[in-house]
Amino acid sequence: MKTILITGASQGIGRATAIEAAKTKAFVGINYNTNLSAAESCLEEVKSAGGDGIILQCDVADHVAVKAMFNTFIEKAKTLDGVFNNAGMTGPISPIQDLDPKDLKLLIDTNVMGAFYVAQESAKIMIKQKYGVIVNMSSIAADIGGAGEFIHYAMSKGAIHSLTYGMAKELGKHGIRVNAVAPGLIDTEIHAKAGDASRVDRLMPSVPLGRIGGAEEVAQTVMWLLGKESSYVSGSIVPVSGGR
Repeated sequence: MKTILITGASQGIGRATAIEAAKTKAFVGINYNTNLSAAESCLEEVKSAGGDGIILQCDVADHVAVKAMFNTFIEKAKTLDGVFNNAGMTGPISPIQDLDPKDLKLLIDTNVMGAFYVAQESAKIMIKQKYGVIVNMSSIAADIGGAGEFIHYAMSKGAIHSLTYGMAKELGKHGIRVNAVAPGLIDTEIHAKAGDASRVDRLMPSVPLGRIGGAEEVAQTVMWLLGKESSYVSGSIVPVSGGR
């Protein structure tokens, strides 16, 4: 994997994946939406780990901005070997009856529309190249439902499951592989952003392996899916959940 664009790369699993990619000497597109300092810090870590990259500001919910982001990346990197379609949000913790429609719209605009726009632009470039690998960010929430706190988030990730299955079937003839990772309970800042920083500790007993996962463990799985070691894997949703 020589060139890779990662959406939502300034923090969490996206950041960890950027650093793992750098260890392979990759050129990394580090996308962020609002936190420039975090993106700059990520680029420093990428360079320290042996890679190089470019910072790409873009709200993935804006299809015009997404197209411009890919154009900028191609101008610099020349090729698009891989994409980690990672940018997303959980929305607030809420039972279904209390969720504000504004929060639902923002979630769908980012997690579903945004993921589709990124997938669409990736496909356009990779079809012309006749090769490429896409890894979408899903969640085991799509399978377990998120009852009591994240039904809205789980629903959005169910869409990512469908996107992954459909793209793999449609794009395989062009030499493009498409898979997804489905993390479980991972120790990142996303829980605090949702309004419950203690969530990982509260839910840890539900994990059969008896511990919380690390962002780097998901990142390593993403890199495996992007690499030649998984050359006959396509249309798969890979759980990284400790058996949860």
